[in-house]
Amino acid sequence: MTGIVEFIDANIRLNEKGDPWGLAKHQRAVLKAMFKRDYTNRLYSEPKKSGKTYLGGCVLVYEAVTHPGVECLAVANDLEQAQNRVFQTAAQLCEKNPGLAASVVRTTANEIRFSNQSVIRSIASDYRGAAGGRWRVASLDELWGFNLENMTRLYEELRPPPTEKGSYLFITSTAGFSGESTVLEKLYERAMKGKHVSRYEVYVAGNMIAFWSHVGRMPWHTKAYFAGEAEDLRENQFRRLHKNEWVSAESQFIDADVWDSIVDPGYSPILSGAAVHIGVDLGVKSDSSAVVGVCYDGQKLKVAFHRIWKPVKNRAVNLDDVKAYIKEIHRHHRVQSIVMDPSQAYLLISQLMQEHIAVKEFAQTTYNTIRMGETLFSLVKNGNLIAYKSAELREHVLNAVGIETGTGVRMVKAKSTRKIDAAIAMAMALVSAVESGPKLFNPNALPTAVGRGIGWEIRECFGSTFDQPMFGGGRRLSQGIPVRQGYDDDD
Repeated sequence: MTGIVEFIDANIRLNEKGDPWGLAKHQRAVLKAMFKRDYTNRLYSEPKKSGKTYLGGCVLVYEAVTHPGVECLAVANDLEQAQNRVFQTAAQLCEKNPGLAASVVRTTANEIRFSNQSVIRSIASDYRGAAGGRWRVASLDELWGFNLENMTRLYEELRPPPTEKGSYLFITSTAGFSGESTVLEKLYERAMKGKHVSRYEVYVAGNMIAFWSHVGRMPWHTKAYFAGEAEDLRENQFRRLHKNEWVSAESQFIDADVWDSIVDPGYSPILSGAAVHIGVDLGVKSDSSAVVGVCYDGQKLKVAFHRIWKPVKNRAVNLDDVKAYIKEIHRHHRVQSIVMDPSQAYLLISQLMQEHIAVKEFAQTTYNTIRMGETLFSLVKNGNLIAYKSAELREHVLNAVGIETGTGVRMVKAKSTRKIDAAIAMAMALVSAVESGPKLFNPNALPTAVGRGIGWEIRECFGSTFDQPMFGGGRRLSQGIPVRQGYDDDD
């Protein structure tokens, strides 16, 4: 039977875009080692942008074409990812390469059927639907994201069926987060205890073979490329994505030197006359409360003012003090928006509405806290936020840590005793300001980070939803504003 490398050389000469393509030297050697004999687990892990998902598509096509009447599964963190990555790659390879196209009978949104009765199928992340399958290969993409119970159960259901001789899992992924990406971490630890069997980083441990590389070997993996990525990404994210190292999901959200770089020593809080967006984080019980206002300064944003209330022992912050301050702001500034979490501030919202002061509800859901983190991080990182010197505001920002998730970075407290209320309020105000735009001044003057900075770092890693509106009345950033799209190649 034709080996996988020989099959790819003969049948997949064009990539998914229709351009000439061939296996890299190390890919050829690793695939030959992986398919030298039967393994029930084949794990392929390299730094980001190494062609892992592309190889996943090649493996599916190889098995479907060379083994009549088999089922091949494309599995990912959810159905959309499965269709958009490994499955879609396989479909495009079949379309662009004439020899493969001739063997395809029908292609639908989640199936590719071949003339030899084989099928490549994209399946959803529903472990109940995966039970009892009879398949040849299941390709699992980005296994680091299998950290929820339903995803773990899906992996457990997808054990190679003993009734199908030669069946196996083909896993492609970068490294994950220690203690969270438990499925992948167990495989990694098992592989590292195995025998090194190649000039490359290939290990065999029982019925598993794994390639786990920390080296970027593709032509585009240049010093300049990695230098740019290191500048744009958080340190842990750079290590995980581009060095393929296991990292902690929790890391310093904004470094002290980065925050200090946006502080203008000659700038003071604005006392009156600004068109401001206000974020309110109302503490409960022993928490602090904070109000932060931001406004536009040309194509940048700036912190206009802030106030923090610290609770007295066993007594919460006086709600009337916060309300009085907001009313004072209304008298001295042109308030464009006020946002706060209704679960914290239902009474305050009601009281302000009775006094004809409009408030937008901003629930601090996981989705919204990710958007807050993206916005604040990107504006600070790219120098598109100006702050005045304030020890307490700086303290609240530096107390925050970022927790990486499959959809973005959440900003949370490092410890319960450390306060981040002003950072939360500021992040909410910034999201409202960016979504609204500086309409009173220049409707086209959004921060220069848009298109590169706001949400860009996170979007490159996780596929951010930053260009979607947060709450009613907001407008999409993508409407009329050039937002840089993520990579459109394999991974």
